Amino acid sequence: MYPGFGVEAVRRAPLDNCGLAVAAYTARLDLVLGVASPLLGLIGSGAGPGSVLLASATVVLGAAGVAVWLIKALKAQ
Repeated sequence: MYPGFGVEAVRRAPLDNCGLAVAAYTARLDLVLGVASPLLGLIGSGAGPGSVLLASATVVLGAAGVAVWLIKALKAQ
């Protein structure tokens, strides 16, 4: 989902701030990856590998919801 949400970040930014939009999006992605990986390791060591899959699936479903919302917002324009 990285390229798709990155495109939306740039599309919604003013033309003179496209570089800033990409930088902010990439920084947030790096932060999330840096926090989520150890967190999933803790979840897995405490509750088992199935819980890692459940947590990951929950995040993916949330991202899919955001993607649907963005598509509807784009069509409404």
